[in-house]
Amino acid sequence: MSMAPEIRPAPFTRPEPAPAVRRPYLVFMWVGATDLLPDWLAAEPKRNWDLFVSGYLPREPHPAAIATHTGGYNKLEHFHQCVKSGALDLSDYRYVLLADDDLAVTGGSISDFFETTERLGLTVSHPAQDWSGYWSHRIMLRNPLAEWRETNFVEIMCPCVGTGFIARRLNDLPITFSTWGTDHALCHLARADGGKVGIIDTTVIRHTRPIKTDGAFYRKLAGDGIDPEAEFSAVLATLPEDCRHHRVLGHHPAPGLLAPLRGLAAQFVEKHKARILRFKGHHGRLEY
Repeated sequence: MSMAPEIRPAPFTRPEPAPAVRRPYLVFMWVGATDLLPDWLAAEPKRNWDLFVSGYLPREPHPAAIATHTGGYNKLEHFHQCVKSGALDLSDYRYVLLADDDLAVTGGSISDFFETTERLGLTVSHPAQDWSGYWSHRIMLRNPLAEWRETNFVEIMCPCVGTGFIARRLNDLPITFSTWGTDHALCHLARADGGKVGIIDTTVIRHTRPIKTDGAFYRKLAGDGIDPEAEFSAVLATLPEDCRHHRVLGHHPAPGLLAPLRGLAAQFVEKHKARILRFKGHHGRLEY
């Protein structure tokens, strides 16, 4: 099995304080005892996004954040709580990125990602995942010959969602304790409203921690009597059949004279990802 190298968080350097004037986009990051947030901030001194720090452990207010809050069973539940309580006002923002804290940006930038998402008019989007990281769904792996892919699914690891959609649909989103199934429901609601869902292949993230179903979070679920598979099945039972399986609806290469050729090549890569992964020695990933 090809294993991703351990990536340690960069030493904390005090970032610039949050500006009085809001930027157009927001990163809502669920942060634990160790995180890669310092790397995100150091990489983008002129970023176009504000930061809201969400945590499950008490912590000092982050100097670069518009707010630092603790609570929730998971990232999605805490986001819901913050929006509904008024602790997080999304009215100044066009998109919000709900990010886990163990993601290294290995291609492009989060600022470019936001701008691409808005330019394409996507309701829900997600950065592509680095093949060298720990991943759960083949569809999320970067297609190097595409600028972006329209899909019927993106993962809950780092979804970007339009704030207008959130204002309309947050109460309709089933938020499970395990978060399993919520990603399928999110994408279904977006497409049911006439929106588009897509993976941006020009921005790449690497999931740096192994996906362990016997890890701390899953032990907590087990201790609380929560079965992720049962939650997943319950959500999928409420969705149309065509939402239950991951599908690429369109491959979109960067514009140019070779765009048609790149588009065909992108389709070939997507079709043969499983074979490419076996050839490269990537085995044992979780697919559901």
